[in-house]
Amino acid sequence: MTMKIIDRHNFLSVVCVSFTLIVCGKLLFEKMIGFTDRFYTENIFTCLGVCVLATFVLAMHYYLQRFPFIPVVIGQYIFLIGVIFALIWIAGNFTDMAPSAYKDMFISVTIPYVIGAAAYYISYFMQIKKANDIFSKLD
Repeated sequence: MTMKIIDRHNFLSVVCVSFTLIVCGKLLFEKMIGFTDRFYTENIFTCLGVCVLATFVLAMHYYLQRFPFIPVVIGQYIFLIGVIFALIWIAGNFTDMAPSAYKDMFISVTIPYVIGAAAYYISYFMQIKKANDIFSKLD
């Protein structure tokens, strides 16, 4: 059975909720450690861009369901990190980047993405189980 958890009707809502949670988490973490972000505006817009991209990558699961689950999950993550690293490389040709830009983005993207992907796939499998339970009651 195939189910579409993220579609064109709720894509923006999913991005907005993800963005809000990530930015609030970022701000709370920075407040706890006493960090002041000199590039606050740029980083907020980067968070938004990454949320849109990560949500899009997770939404593509619907089209990849015919493939084995683990390679799809790993492939989605590798694609996301690859795009992020490519964008860092491109931006590095036009502006100065921190020497740790790749490491910083790797950590900043990986942690929220793993949490978001886990939430997505848990929700997905719960929906499948619920649908299968309903179908089994119809027999």
